[in-house]
Amino acid sequence: MTQLDINSEIVKVINDSPVTIFIWKPEEGWPVEFVSENIRQFGYSPEDFLSGRLKYDDIIHPDDIENVRREVAEYSETGVDNFIQEYRILTASGEVRFIDDRTIVRRDEEGNIRLYEGIVLDISQRKLSETIIDCRNQVLEALASGATLDDVLMRLVRSTERIVPEAISFVMLLDKEKKHLVHAISSHLPHFYKKAIEGLPIGEGIGSCSTAVHTGKRVVVEDIMEHPYWDDLKELASKAGLRASCCEPIISSNNEVFGTFGMYFPEPHNPTKEEIDILKANANLAAIAINNKRVLDDAIESEQKLKVVLNNINDQIYISSLTGRLIAVNQAVVDALGYSRSEMLNTCPSDIVPSKDVRRVSKLMRDIETDGRAIYEAEAIHRDGRKIPLEVSARFMIYDGKKTILSVARDISERKKAEKIRDLEGERLEALVKLNSMAGASLNEITDFAREEAVRLTESSLGYLAFMNADETALIMHSWSKSAMRECGIKDKRFVYPIKTTGLWGEAVRQRKPIITNDYSLPSPTKKGYPEDHVKLTRHMNIPIFDGDHIVAVAGVGNKSEDYDGSDLRQLTLLMQGMWNLIQRKQIEDALKQYSDELKLANEELRSISRMKTEFITERLEDIYSPELSECSILDDEMIMSIDEQQAKAIDSVLINSARLKRLVNSLLYMSQEQAGKIVYTFSRAHVDKLISEALMNLILLIDEKGIDLEVNVPEGLPAIISDKDKLTQTLIILIDNAIKFTPEGGRINIDASEESDHLHLRISDTGPGIQKDLIPHIFQKFYQMEDSMSRMYQGLESGLYICKDIILAHKGYIWIESEKGKGTTFHIKLPIDVVEDDSPNLSKREMIK
Repeated sequence: MTQLDINSEIVKVINDSPVTIFIWKPEEGWPVEFVSENIRQFGYSPEDFLSGRLKYDDIIHPDDIENVRREVAEYSETGVDNFIQEYRILTASGEVRFIDDRTIVRRDEEGNIRLYEGIVLDISQRKLSETIIDCRNQVLEALASGATLDDVLMRLVRSTERIVPEAISFVMLLDKEKKHLVHAISSHLPHFYKKAIEGLPIGEGIGSCSTAVHTGKRVVVEDIMEHPYWDDLKELASKAGLRASCCEPIISSNNEVFGTFGMYFPEPHNPTKEEIDILKANANLAAIAINNKRVLDDAIESEQKLKVVLNNINDQIYISSLTGRLIAVNQAVVDALGYSRSEMLNTCPSDIVPSKDVRRVSKLMRDIETDGRAIYEAEAIHRDGRKIPLEVSARFMIYDGKKTILSVARDISERKKAEKIRDLEGERLEALVKLNSMAGASLNEITDFAREEAVRLTESSLGYLAFMNADETALIMHSWSKSAMRECGIKDKRFVYPIKTTGLWGEAVRQRKPIITNDYSLPSPTKKGYPEDHVKLTRHMNIPIFDGDHIVAVAGVGNKSEDYDGSDLRQLTLLMQGMWNLIQRKQIEDALKQYSDELKLANEELRSISRMKTEFITERLEDIYSPELSECSILDDEMIMSIDEQQAKAIDSVLINSARLKRLVNSLLYMSQEQAGKIVYTFSRAHVDKLISEALMNLILLIDEKGIDLEVNVPEGLPAIISDKDKLTQTLIILIDNAIKFTPEGGRINIDASEESDHLHLRISDTGPGIQKDLIPHIFQKFYQMEDSMSRMYQGLESGLYICKDIILAHKGYIWIESEKGKGTTFHIKLPIDVVEDDSPNLSKREMIK
């Protein structure tokens, strides 16, 4: 078919219509066989195509050509006889037009494609309208979704550039004072250019934008380089590559100018009607966006101010219907109860109020409606189940046209906690006072009271008390609390726990400090598991009980409903240390009573012997004057001598026990002063031989009583030492007294001294039973237990070896023991020598407070 094959009448109709007819071959580039005359509306002539100089795909927009080819191929291969496409073409002048192409596929008898017939309709104006409508919809959607004003205006700028791709679109806004252009919004303007024009003053003749804003009218500059408005800005525009501009003022419905919407072109340009329409439409959209955003911002700002106030109030604010359903809450409610705001607004009183308070709160709601207000205390249930005490002030109000109740609730957890702590501290003080008054109670009564009070006052579910053995290698479980005994399924609850192998319970001894474990379920390398049927632990706290630097016991509590804290630790420590002090005091009193009783018995024996001697002598005197018995027999003399001997032994016993009682009292006074930090040392020069002699004078009766062979070897001329004479003499008395105590009758004690370098070395040896090696490191402890039982725990108190060590250390000396089972014991003391020129009586005095 050729151009002449078309009926002339049909051709005339086609040429008078807006559509253009194309017929092209299914060959590369789609060569044109026919095109209607109205192709000229796009700036082409039919000859341009029929001559072969142009093919159909030469006028398709480069960005659309691949898509058009793909769709034509797909439709053709599937046997479709006609199809519709929308794409862009280029006019002869390079202008972009949108077209609707309805293509008919002509096939031969065998189904092969012979020709394509295309009916092309220019839909550029429709596309423009659709684009403007799309832009409007995008702006409205962006506003509805809460997008920022910058985001909305940037969308308008980019949509303009999509329609007019050769233009650079932009928006400039007025400042609050409406005197300067600020905030240039554009995706393609150079940064330096935007920075230069931001702050440009408003006025006629100051560029296109300032003039448009100042006059309120559109300003079109076809050639920036030739226009007087740009005299001062030509160099800047040239550097940015700008040659033409078109600026439309952005004006609100009440004629308020917000700024300008504009387009720049890289070449001199007179904008088309379509470009002006786009500019006007987008300027109007920008005005709507700015106005709506400002109204919304004002409302939001007002609402935000109120929200900021309400949400920064620490008190919880509830607005509820008269039925109790929540209508609104502030952030404090969300934070305090752990629910989201939406979850809170779907709750009823029964959801957040304990069941025991539901009826009371419902009645309060009715009372508030009647009386107008009420103040009460209640509890709210946290999402995790915790109950939060509240003080509520509620009143009736109209909210959003409805009857509601406004409740302002204050979390009084801290107040309740403080009240609880205050009450608990009072109970704790009472417990300590009561414990201090239990001196007449038995040891078990004291330990039971301290243990049970520790459980109660730390709000625990169980507790225990274990005593340490002599060498701190094992804990001997003394007793469990009554609650633990009820829960525990183990029948025999007395255990020995070796420190090296026991689990978390032993940490207080190993680390020598209190241990708090607030999550007992967490894995730990020190956990050893439970014995079968043992009560399960959730939380645990235990403390070592010290006597000086020696751990004597461990006390623990467990399964408090909340975490253990410093207050619990302090209470357990005070209670258990008070228990230990009371036990010490009781043992001291028992020791004093024992020696007092022994002394009383000795005195009674002495008085009895004295009475017997007096009666015997009186009888013999009467006999002298009797005529029948004028002569005394030798038997009488022997009787008097026997009575004198018994009386002498009784006197020795009184003296010995008196001396022992005195030493015990002195030891107790020393330890009492040490505990109070009031030990005072007064140092002067002394000679060790005199100190030894004075010590032996206090013990000579004991030595004679046991028939002990005493050897003292102190060479003459030994150098002097600096010492507190009374305290060092007391040390020697204690050490020699111990040697006497453990030396059998007829045994031997050796005391010798020698000079070694800058020290005097003093040795006190006995032939007693000796001490087993594993006990030697612990023999200088304040309260050394000879057996692992409560009844023998305090034996050896009167030995005072702890005092000896304390005194020797204060003299900057050393004390130690050498002993072997069955071969006696030797105490060694080394004291520094006082280096002086002569034996002049100049004394150096020092005082040391321990």
